[in-house]
Amino acid sequence: MRNQLVIYSLMVVLLACSKSEDTNLAPNQPSILSPTNGTTCETLKPSLSWEATDPEEDELTYTLWLGTTEDNLSIESDNLQKPRYSPTVNLDISTKYYWQIEAHDGTSSSKSEIVSFSTTGEGESGVLPSRPVIIAPKNNISAGDIAFNWNAATEGVGTITYDLYVQHGAAADFSLLEEGISGTTHTENFAAGSLSWYVEAKDSRGQVSRSALVSILIN
Repeated sequence: MRNQLVIYSLMVVLLACSKSEDTNLAPNQPSILSPTNGTTCETLKPSLSWEATDPEEDELTYTLWLGTTEDNLSIESDNLQKPRYSPTVNLDISTKYYWQIEAHDGTSSSKSEIVSFSTTGEGESGVLPSRPVIIAPKNNISAGDIAFNWNAATEGVGTITYDLYVQHGAAADFSLLEEGISGTTHTENFAAGSLSWYVEAKDSRGQVSRSALVSILIN
């Protein structure tokens, strides 16, 4: 009887030890939300986000790996408490980056797949120029010299110039009347007929915003 009790006690101890070693389950593989693979980011401080869960609902922290080559990532930020991150300094322009998230539950960790994104442009912001607002002509006018006028666009990056497009008379499509206008007005001579026009604001990065389309008659 005594031997049976000893054997039973040893089995209980062994099972308890085995159970304790297998208690923790690693976090599920994190999923990248943004930027997704192949995305081009206008801003040089992109917002990176992901999601991760743990099968035992353990509290998770995150390590963000970042680099310009897929096989040589380094830690960009560690012990992140929330599933999002933005670089504290500007990334390089026109550069392809690779990134990966590692989720930790305090005992084990799991890594996401490695995805890439690229930066572009010359500035720090992806904000487009504001939409130009047409001032004149917006109503029917007489033939001759016509002064096209619009308000100045704001936002954007660097110097803003304007491209003026018109569709006159029997023309089937719009054509570029004047390109790279530095101001907010342009004068051109037109004969009688229908006239539709709009203007595009373009900043130094090539970002474009288009005004509303205006259609009038020239008498």
